[in-house]
Amino acid sequence: MIADDPVTDPDNEYIFHTERPRFFAKRVEEDEEVAYIDIVEEIDNVEEYFHGEPEKKQELLDQLEDWYYAYMEWLDEEDDDDEEE
Repeated sequence: MIADDPVTDPDNEYIFHTERPRFFAKRVEEDEEVAYIDIVEEIDNVEEYFHGEPEKKQELLDQLEDWYYAYMEWLDEEDDDDEEE
């Protein structure tokens, strides 16, 4: 689920992962060339959920990143279709 907070953080979109482990993540930019999705607030203890296996946590974040960018691409396509009409 995509969420935003236009009042206190208008520049960011948050991803709410609603299945266990539940958490909020967002796109983090280190610089102009490096960006990634990272957890910013946990509802469930993510480390505990994956029993200390960081590769499983990273796999979930990689899947979340793929989903997020596919969603953003879909939004761009929808905007392009609307402009053509």
